[in-house]
Amino acid sequence: MYKNQLFIDVGNTVVKWLFEGEYCSVLALDFNVGLLPKAEQILVSCVGDKSLLEDLDKAVFVQSPAQFGQFVSAYKTPQTLGVDRFLAMITSIDRYPNQTRLIIDAGSALTFDLVLAGGEHQGGLIMPGLGVLRRSFTQFSSDSKQLTLGKNANNTKDAWEYGTAQMFMSVINQQIESYLEQYGDLQIILTGGDAKIIAYRLKHAADIKPHLVLDGLALYAQA
Repeated sequence: MYKNQLFIDVGNTVVKWLFEGEYCSVLALDFNVGLLPKAEQILVSCVGDKSLLEDLDKAVFVQSPAQFGQFVSAYKTPQTLGVDRFLAMITSIDRYPNQTRLIIDAGSALTFDLVLAGGEHQGGLIMPGLGVLRRSFTQFSSDSKQLTLGKNANNTKDAWEYGTAQMFMSVINQQIESYLEQYGDLQIILTGGDAKIIAYRLKHAADIKPHLVLDGLALYAQA
């Protein structure tokens, strides 16, 4: 269906791409355009370093529109909505028709976006991701991905790790509870690099969809 079309997602930490049904990824620090396959059409979602693709010809950088199919942006200035969030939302509309959807993207940033069954975006939230949170105090800085809950620590290293884990998961669970109270039943969708570790500690069922942005680019290309 997408022959000779290359879809690229440039994030703050990872660069991902989709070509002829195959998903690939590499750390942004290790990326160069020579890793990419040749394609006739190239669509890009970029919230990271745009200069990574400066040597790539024919690339079209997608921006968030006010409306796309059923999707209607809640932003007064639609193009300022992160394109990765827009693409994740149009994918969720396509995959989960006639449902209210909560999309949680847990990467460098932690974002929440709510989309009603009819496709109307209700706005969202942006918070520090787990890695940013754990590096927020130099003296406690940690790259740990462990989410240990319900424990007290007897040393500073563990106290920081346990405390940030509790803070991180508490805010996610609290936001879900708040949305459930306001909107009733939700389809919760997780994406981003930390989606899997979060899913095991959520109080509610969620679907993990790691390629929402790339799949959104494919949907965008169809139009």
